[in-house]
Amino acid sequence: METQHSTMPDPPGRDRGAAPGTRRVTVVGAGFSGTLTAIRLLHFADAPLEICLIEREEGYRYGGVAFGWASTNWEHMLNIQAGRITLRRERPEDFLEWANEEADRSGWPRRWQYHSFGVACVVPRRIFRQYLAERLRGAAADAHAEVTLRELTGEVIDVRRRDGGYTVRYADAGPQGGVHDLPSDQVVLATGHLAPVQAPFHHRVKDSARFLADPYAPGAQDWFRAVGAEESVLVTGSALSAFDTVVSLVHAGHRGQILICSRGGHLHGTYPADHEHDIWQAARPAFLNAGELTPEVVVEGIRAEYARLREEHGVEPGSPLEAVFPERVMKAWEPYVIELVSRMDAGDVRMLLDRYKSLIVTSRTSTVQEIGGVVRSRMRGYNGAPKTVDVLSAGVQDMRPIEDGTKIRVVFDGRPDVVVDRVVNCLGNKTDYERPDHPLWNGLVNGHGYARPQTSTHRGVEVGPHGELIAADGTTAADLFGVGPMRQGDETSRRGRLGAFVFSIGTLRNQCFDTAMEVLRRLRSASDEEQMDIPDGIHHCLIRSSDWIAADLTTEEPRATRLRERLQGYAHERGFPNALNHLTAQDRTERRKYRAILDEDLADFGADLAREFELTAPQARRAVALLATLVEKHAVHSLCDITKLAGWDSQYSGQVKYAPKKGA
Repeated sequence: METQHSTMPDPPGRDRGAAPGTRRVTVVGAGFSGTLTAIRLLHFADAPLEICLIEREEGYRYGGVAFGWASTNWEHMLNIQAGRITLRRERPEDFLEWANEEADRSGWPRRWQYHSFGVACVVPRRIFRQYLAERLRGAAADAHAEVTLRELTGEVIDVRRRDGGYTVRYADAGPQGGVHDLPSDQVVLATGHLAPVQAPFHHRVKDSARFLADPYAPGAQDWFRAVGAEESVLVTGSALSAFDTVVSLVHAGHRGQILICSRGGHLHGTYPADHEHDIWQAARPAFLNAGELTPEVVVEGIRAEYARLREEHGVEPGSPLEAVFPERVMKAWEPYVIELVSRMDAGDVRMLLDRYKSLIVTSRTSTVQEIGGVVRSRMRGYNGAPKTVDVLSAGVQDMRPIEDGTKIRVVFDGRPDVVVDRVVNCLGNKTDYERPDHPLWNGLVNGHGYARPQTSTHRGVEVGPHGELIAADGTTAADLFGVGPMRQGDETSRRGRLGAFVFSIGTLRNQCFDTAMEVLRRLRSASDEEQMDIPDGIHHCLIRSSDWIAADLTTEEPRATRLRERLQGYAHERGFPNALNHLTAQDRTERRKYRAILDEDLADFGADLAREFELTAPQARRAVALLATLVEKHAVHSLCDITKLAGWDSQYSGQVKYAPKKGA
């Protein structure tokens, strides 16, 4: 088994080449999404395959912006409990088992070296990065003998079609700056976020050493350490990045005044100490019955429905429920967000998402005590400690350096100016891919036409159900996929997700699993047009899947009815359980065992079909092959369904209040 981390890339213009007969999948970006996609490919590839994982910034490798060493310190916590951050939804205890029984803690601060993690614990982001890295190494070591992982360092500058696949061109990150071409059968783009938003009022200070354009950039933690202990800091934006900025400043020893400024003045709530996430259901809002959904109808309708639900649930000001109520309502409304986006004019959808961005983001999620408490305690003072954090609801008009560049004057709309020592930009990242400043995406969208901006929301790019890029002409860009933030518009229009949940751990975990399995399916079926032409969406229902296969074999009644019933019965009683066993197996030995059981059982079923319905051998093989594919796709879909969380069969099961029974 070869695992190569290429610190000395191949000579320019030459490809080291995979072994004869070996296919290649290139994953562009080795942050969270890229790493997890590679892990899933390593888990399930069962034929010769080389997986190339390319990362341009070593400080982001395995963790990306959210968890990488370059962008975090040991005080940055995940905003979700330890019991919910597994890389494998089918094994919810995986992170806890790794952290408590396997992790190398030699490099951890003393506070964490002897810590026992439980379901409700918080987790430093740097630990999660280590978890990703070690699970990748484990997956590579456990992979099929002819499946290899090759890790490269460099910036991908172009992807273009070539000889039935793609050529990935990347520039060496070293001082020589050589350019290399990497022929690939499939490409998965896991490039993370676009660059941070810089508002027009930043233009006078953008080159100042006292302005930080990106609090997650390599070197940002050094910038925070350079801030004087008593210096004043203005933060533009009030979402989670603003909270991270406060944590970074406090960790660096800052004691001065911090002003968090946003036009709406909205701020994330803080979860109660004993908070448990819950999934509510809510009736379809009455305003959706309107014949035409204008922005005015939608805004007033949401306000009225929100007020009604507050009264229905007895939400009192200052109560524990008030802190989590907006999040639970927005989660319950996800099915109606899908309807809303599908019925409204795309321009109106984009306008509403832009105008109410801050309110949506801060309402969709609260913060754990270890994050929110840092900010909230400094907003009120604490046990005699001074109040050092204020929130200002105001629009910024301009910023300009003054006093020989040692301070920055901030000019507001209708409020007195403020003079501060430092400014941090926390307005989030760009989301418009029509004119991206990312060279690779600019080429994909405007150069080659392999991708197009997401239609309904104009956030991210348009993708198919498994992350396949939709080209400028509306066709699917075969064998070119995306996972991560570039799919945020699709997550909103297809699944109703808003705010940070368009790229949360759970969302990205599902994307990576589903896309990896689709990549492997396409590699297996590259010469099988019938397999490639399976309609999208029918795998969500085994009845529809069975009906589609049966209709292709016969339309003669009652034979067609009997065939549908036979296919449905097998899919429910044997095919689906066997597929789940294969997908949830612990290691390659188990996966190989369950794969053999699945294949043998399918072969027997095909023989039974041929006898019972007088099918030819090719007809029976086709029916079984299509059924196997659809059953596997259904199993993946089921494992990615957030309403069907797997049971806890481990030492942690007693800590889970609502742990469902196994098989539920």
